[in-house]
Amino acid sequence: MINRRSLRVKVLQLLFSYYNQVVYKEDKKKLQLEISKQLHQSILDIEKSYFEIISLLIVLKNINEEKKQIAKKELIKKSTSRFNLSGNRIINFLEKNTQIIDGLIKHKNGWNTKTEKIRNWYNVLVQEEFYRNYIKIQEPSFDQDFDFLQNLILQFLFKNDDIQKSFEEENIFWNEDFLIVKSMLKKTLKTLNSSNFNTFATASLSENIKDDVKFACSLFDCVIDNSTEYDEYISEFAKNWDLERISLMDRTILRMGIGEMVNFSNIPVKVSINESIDIAKNYSSPKSGKFINGLLDVISLNLLKQKKIIKTGKGLIDNK
Repeated sequence: MINRRSLRVKVLQLLFSYYNQVVYKEDKKKLQLEISKQLHQSILDIEKSYFEIISLLIVLKNINEEKKQIAKKELIKKSTSRFNLSGNRIINFLEKNTQIIDGLIKHKNGWNTKTEKIRNWYNVLVQEEFYRNYIKIQEPSFDQDFDFLQNLILQFLFKNDDIQKSFEEENIFWNEDFLIVKSMLKKTLKTLNSSNFNTFATASLSENIKDDVKFACSLFDCVIDNSTEYDEYISEFAKNWDLERISLMDRTILRMGIGEMVNFSNIPVKVSINESIDIAKNYSSPKSGKFINGLLDVISLNLLKQKKIIKTGKGLIDNK
């Protein structure tokens, strides 16, 4: 599932993109709207990637089925276990499941057995040790089918460089989305470990995707709309630091932290500061976390005194 940390990272990346582009644009509002739409779509595209992985399983299975049909015409018969993939109970179940079919239609997945790159990936797959072990089994059991599927997803699809590169080319956020999609697929696998599939369910990206999109887009817009004001706070309390000397990434994280503290009354100040620190550690310089911690702490105390930060309710358990 997507969490608030993931949403903040997406907002950070697109704010950074906005600030880098805006100096060359005359219509700033148009640029803001375009990137806000991109943010919205990038959240929804996580689910699309989830269904693309499932589609990939089905297409690889269907390529194996094609080869099985061709092999029936061979004069010299070979072991039918070469085509265990085509008979994998779990992938065959996924192919026929209405939840999966609806998801593939919703996201307009266009992969099929004629997709050249997938045929190339298939040729790599058949050389994998776990695949070779699988096709040695005459009439695999359900558990053996399940173990193979786990390896196919976790040891091949998520570790093959060419496959990962393909997803990166289609989705500039793949490096972050990857972990969410992987988590969703692991959750899905847990529902598939019963031979009657009575516990199966597709993984949900979010408990409330509308709220998640609203949070991300609201944070994005409030930071852009109030950048000048937030920069004044940064300049006032960043002793011995000229604003222009602070890297654009750190300024963006600071603006986000201030924007969240001021505009989201149900998120505790401590949560906003801690999230900003952790994001800075991962996306900025090694010293940025400490710098941002100290600065946001001082700014928050002053804005609380000025009643520019007002918190109501019990807050929320964030990153859920």
